[in-house]
Amino acid sequence: MKLRLARYSALISATSAFELESLVRGLLVHYFFHVSNKPIVEVVGGDPSQPRLLNLLSPTVFKGRGRIRLASTAVFGWVSSPGSYSCSYLEARNPDALIEIGERSTVNNSASLIAEGAGISIGARCLIGTEFQALDTNAHDLVPGRRHLPDPRTRQVLVGNDVFIGSRVTLLKGCRIGDGAVVAAGSVLPPGFEVPPLAIVAGNPARVVGRVSDRRQQVPVADVEMK
Repeated sequence: MKLRLARYSALISATSAFELESLVRGLLVHYFFHVSNKPIVEVVGGDPSQPRLLNLLSPTVFKGRGRIRLASTAVFGWVSSPGSYSCSYLEARNPDALIEIGERSTVNNSASLIAEGAGISIGARCLIGTEFQALDTNAHDLVPGRRHLPDPRTRQVLVGNDVFIGSRVTLLKGCRIGDGAVVAAGSVLPPGFEVPPLAIVAGNPARVVGRVSDRRQQVPVADVEMK
């Protein structure tokens, strides 16, 4: 065993840091996808003549008996971001549960999405930070004496298009986020919370604290030339 460890140590020392890091991350990505329930994952969109591949930049596992429908341009994980070796977890727990993620949306590292029934839907072009959590369920019945039982009433989590969600945000069941909205880092959206389009929300529990301009900022030519 000592000889084997010595050989591994020598091999690691002889390999460049960049190459070794890419190799380890690639092995983790393949391992967690290998242990996933792959038949529940559906990749949609893109060129139908080309293979439809998942864009997994960091380890991601898919579990459950429902369906997970991902756009071909959706991205999971980001290499140059905290938690790039940690595993994101997506579970469509029951047969009628559905998780959907739209075109060109990016979900950063260490995400957790769990749907038991009503489902989780994330629109197109969304940017989602690290340690994101979304649940369409309380996970357990809240009535004392019944808390060992599943939640009897799930509610869909719905995220619109072009939404920006910071790190460590939690969306609880029934949350709805309008197009173009911003959710500040560390926010917790309580059950049934609704975010208007282009609103900025923050806090635990979250509240509306501002509004995003719906006009693109024009940078003066002079300013561009001076940079």
